Amino acid sequence: MSGMRRASREFPSGPVAVVSTPWILVSLGVVVMLVLLGISIRAYRSPGPDFNPVPPGPPLVAPPVPMDQASSAGRAGAEEPAPAPAVPGLSPRRTDPPIPSGSASATPEPPAEAAPQTNPPAPPQNSAPPSVAPPAPPALPPLEAQYRVMQTFPGGFIGELSIRNAARSDLGWVARLDYPGGRLVTAWLEGTTQGTLSERQGTFTYRSGPDLGAGASVLLRFHIESADPRPASCTISGRSCAGL
Repeated sequence: MSGMRRASREFPSGPVAVVSTPWILVSLGVVVMLVLLGISIRAYRSPGPDFNPVPPGPPLVAPPVPMDQASSAGRAGAEEPAPAPAVPGLSPRRTDPPIPSGSASATPEPPAEAAPQTNPPAPPQNSAPPSVAPPAPPALPPLEAQYRVMQTFPGGFIGELSIRNAARSDLGWVARLDYPGGRLVTAWLEGTTQGTLSERQGTFTYRSGPDLGAGASVLLRFHIESADPRPASCTISGRSCAGL
């Protein structure tokens, strides 16, 4: 027996030992998986004070949509509501600021209209009426008359009026003589057709018959009683007689 020695059993060492024993590898893998799982769970439950999933930067704002595109999009989905009736005194495009919640009414009141004026204002009492120029007197015809006394006698006299037409055309005429308190006996034209005679309270009027020719003359004579030979007035178609 002494000659027989039991061979000593030796275990491999180093990498050969690890490969030859697979349960060691399995154990190490399980340990590593458990460690990684614990780290993952801890990181999921407590992200930490410096965790910031969104990078810093200005807030994202949606770009404004043009009014025409918004209106067309709204019309495609549904009909636009009817516009609200316009409030009197406000423009259809006017936009008022929002009314606080404590105000009594949200609808603005229309402005008060001025009461119509019933009576026109009276003109000032002391205002003078506008001055109106008097109408110009009508132009007198170009007739000339010369007065003279031909003969005097007790209680009366014979007078004469020489009438001349200074115009370039034939003219009619009217002689008027005033003798206050006197009386006309008769009157006549020398050498031509007679005219018309009228008398009233000492004033007599003689109207020519045919028109007097241009540049021609005629003599009117008259018999007056109980009067001064100088008449109070003498005119020929409105013009004063000469010789008085």
